[in-house]
Amino acid sequence: MTSEVFPVTFQNKAGHRLFGMLHQPVKACASGAGILLLSPGVKMRVAPHRLYLNMTNRFVAMGYSVLRFDFYGLGDSEGEVDEEHLADLYGAVQVGRYINDTIAAMDWMEQTYGIRKFIVSGLCGGAITGLLAAVKDPRIVGLVGLAIPVILDGSRIDFNQYMTDAQLNATRDGYLKKLLSPGAWRSWVRLLTFQSDYKMIARSLMKPLLSRLGKAQSVQTVEASQAEPADNTNPHFAPAFRHMLSTGRLICLVFAEKDRLYWEFEKKFLERNQAMLDSHGSQYQVHVTKEANHIFSFREWEEDMLLHCASWLTRFEASQCGTTAHDCKEVFSEGRPATT
Repeated sequence: MTSEVFPVTFQNKAGHRLFGMLHQPVKACASGAGILLLSPGVKMRVAPHRLYLNMTNRFVAMGYSVLRFDFYGLGDSEGEVDEEHLADLYGAVQVGRYINDTIAAMDWMEQTYGIRKFIVSGLCGGAITGLLAAVKDPRIVGLVGLAIPVILDGSRIDFNQYMTDAQLNATRDGYLKKLLSPGAWRSWVRLLTFQSDYKMIARSLMKPLLSRLGKAQSVQTVEASQAEPADNTNPHFAPAFRHMLSTGRLICLVFAEKDRLYWEFEKKFLERNQAMLDSHGSQYQVHVTKEANHIFSFREWEEDMLLHCASWLTRFEASQCGTTAHDCKEVFSEGRPATT
């Protein structure tokens, strides 16, 4: 037996009882850190395709106590979600809706098991919750974020208006493939019966022409483009990321190559913050799982993600316990995205 599993409950600041599962290893890791797997959106503590169970098994085998629990208003936990639109719930998560639940989980783990250092981890909404919670609580010493969003969702936000070049290119390619496929008649029916998103079609198909026009004007507009354009970028993301790095904490991000969130991360965060990131290159790492989708649904995609997370945790242990990089067999990369 490599671990023990217990159903647990604890209260958040508002008095709601939160329910979860605690997984404890037979032998704890040397750093003594615990891992919180934070719920992704509305998928709760199991995550899509039982992803969190597989992550938990890998982390517990490395000696980490792992707590995965439901935020208030979700799953088995008490409380209500008042938003009428799912996009608005996502938007609330992206600005810190569940920070206090994360802190309550750490309080309970410290009071009950004496764990004082934590790595926060999770997919999408769980990842951004962990990043924002790190600003509030120094007990968080590391972040392992999967498909972390850098944008804000909401029922009043026009997602199409803020698509990156990569997203527009992928959308255009998708439209063209549909038109040439054996079932193209269905796409033509949707188009001719006013069921298609004409604005999106126009933007994606006009992208090459607009790009050429943009290049011709780029020399004249370079100075005006120094400030970040108004868009749907989360204003809390870059400051929180910068705070973690400036306080010496470590970050591991894993993206799926075919996920729009990776394209947005590159365009709306990496490009705009490269100088800051270069000065902290040894503290953060970005890995891209080739061909994968947002939830790493194929077994080979999930395994690639798990192997990278486990490798990062090994290096984390070395950094916490004074082990040399040679003993660890690997060192941190220079913070550049690496596709394997």
